[in-house]
Amino acid sequence: MIRHPRVLGNIRVSILKDDSSSPESQRAAVEHWTIGPTIGGRMVGWAEDLDVTGAMHPFKRPGLGPWFTEKADEWDVLAVGKIDRLSRKAGHFAEVFEWCQKRGKTIVSVTEGIDMSTPMGKMFAQIIAAFAEGELDTIRARALSGSAARKAKGVWIGGVEPYGYRFERQEGGGKKLVQDPTHADLFLEIVDRLKGDWSSYKIALDLNKRGVPTWRDHLRLLKGEEPRAIAWTANAIRSIVMNPTVAGIYTHKGEIVVDDNGESVRIAENPLMDFAEWSEFAASLKRDRPVRRATPSRSMLGGVATCQSCGSRMSSNKKVKANGAVHHYYGCNNVNTGTCPSPNRIRRDDLDTAVGSFINVTLGPLPVMERVGNSISQAKAELAEAEAILDRLESDYLAGRLKSEVQIERYWGQHGFQSAKVERLREEIKTAEDSPAWKTTGRTYSEEWATKDDEQKRVFLQRHRITVTVGSTEDGSRRVLVRVPEVTEIAEETGLHVPEGYVWTAPEAEFILPARKAYKRS
Repeated sequence: MIRHPRVLGNIRVSILKDDSSSPESQRAAVEHWTIGPTIGGRMVGWAEDLDVTGAMHPFKRPGLGPWFTEKADEWDVLAVGKIDRLSRKAGHFAEVFEWCQKRGKTIVSVTEGIDMSTPMGKMFAQIIAAFAEGELDTIRARALSGSAARKAKGVWIGGVEPYGYRFERQEGGGKKLVQDPTHADLFLEIVDRLKGDWSSYKIALDLNKRGVPTWRDHLRLLKGEEPRAIAWTANAIRSIVMNPTVAGIYTHKGEIVVDDNGESVRIAENPLMDFAEWSEFAASLKRDRPVRRATPSRSMLGGVATCQSCGSRMSSNKKVKANGAVHHYYGCNNVNTGTCPSPNRIRRDDLDTAVGSFINVTLGPLPVMERVGNSISQAKAELAEAEAILDRLESDYLAGRLKSEVQIERYWGQHGFQSAKVERLREEIKTAEDSPAWKTTGRTYSEEWATKDDEQKRVFLQRHRITVTVGSTEDGSRRVLVRVPEVTEIAEETGLHVPEGYVWTAPEAEFILPARKAYKRS
């Protein structure tokens, strides 16, 4: 190990949850190892891959991949919590290891105490990587066996009930998963609210205010046990709706389990949500996920408005005068770091009013439309996976790796199934691409705006990519520029009729707000 290395921390989880593999615990372990007296290193960056399976090649991950290409010269050590956080595929791990060796870099597993700059560390790492892949194969093999039993008996052979499902005893033995009426309805309520521009944070606050038990407390109450009064959180809400089990898909440690044909294994005949609908909904949540913040903003434009001088987002702040009067304003987030050449600020009421006027007057009579494209994205992802399976099958066959008659027989069965799937998905994608790209919600912008509180309005602005930029003029007035690029796309792709006088080639509005004493920084 080199002295005082530049450390790149790698974090990967398949599904966000509070356990030993959570992003927070991985980050803490890597940081503790890095700053320890033995290493004395410094963190140069983090490669975060959330909701990413361990079967994806590290070179192709959105978070880690660029550190092997554009930023390869910026680090010396790749530190992971455990080897399986880097990869669950022995072949992938070997490629990364070889890449690092050629460039004088090393990989360290901080909780397993493996330093791959040593001969012993290299040996242990290869063994653990092989076991990680073997575990994934074993999980799939067990699930296949369990799947066959479930299909034959219609019973559940897993462990604790997944969210929204209850056990129903079968006459022939075993348990079947059926919807829990209370939390099945609650799940649909949560989904409707997320679609209606409620944030997961606001939903959690509302459920806590209403005294709705969390899923685990609900199960304890059904068993006659004392609940632990665990509060709902924004992360808990997102973990529930993003988990494939709500769509009736079997998972193990965050990995979707597939059968011999590469199809997802089902856990219930009547899931909380149809898989195709859930896939489209989950894709929209990932696309519309707002910028993370330690404390969710309670204002309408916090995290939405940006400073024209530096491009940084603006947050809501307050200033208490000597007479006790409180003034709320939006200010550039870089004002305290000194990295903005001319930090902008503006009264919160003034900016909220200007943006509200733009929505109600300029956009008011136009219909709110949603892009229809998430289902296509899901189909394309399934197509890429099916084509990859076909490539692997054909590669194994041509390389002579299939020796027995049973292996060859299974090869042709899987090849035929995947070939048919590829053909079906290609046809579905072609049909979807020929369909309209936008659908109307049945409401206008002014109607949508009137039904929302400040937090919902902020989510609405983010979802529809409406940008708000705050600058200043020479006389100290505030210049506010509001843009809606989405409307241009809708007009071009659907032929939406636009009232005369509207310049939709560049949909925007500029407001000049006179200088006020309260704008000046003290």
